[in-house]
Amino acid sequence: MSVKILSSRQFGRQLQLFRKQLMLPREELGRKTGLTIKDIEDLESGNGDPALSVINLLAETLNISPAELLHSQSGYDSEYLAYRFRLFQIINKMSKKDLKEAIQNLDG
Repeated sequence: MSVKILSSRQFGRQLQLFRKQLMLPREELGRKTGLTIKDIEDLESGNGDPALSVINLLAETLNISPAELLHSQSGYDSEYLAYRFRLFQIINKMSKKDLKEAIQNLDG
């Protein structure tokens, strides 16, 4: 497995993907971490340079390892995998009845 260290911009995109995967608004992430919305915006845009303590805090809040914020596995579309993972989490929480109804709604 090839691992590469992310630039500030890539780190920001990775942070944003994991935040959106949890459907967590910036305001909520800020509230849970003690960071301001501006701090979150700066980090996601690649303008912030987070300390290790901030990276650990973000990872803990997003329920991932710090390495997942700092490294990207090459050959994978991380956005696709993040949304796919979140979709599976949602589906696994659904009852069989609700899942069947959702599938029927998709069919028309």
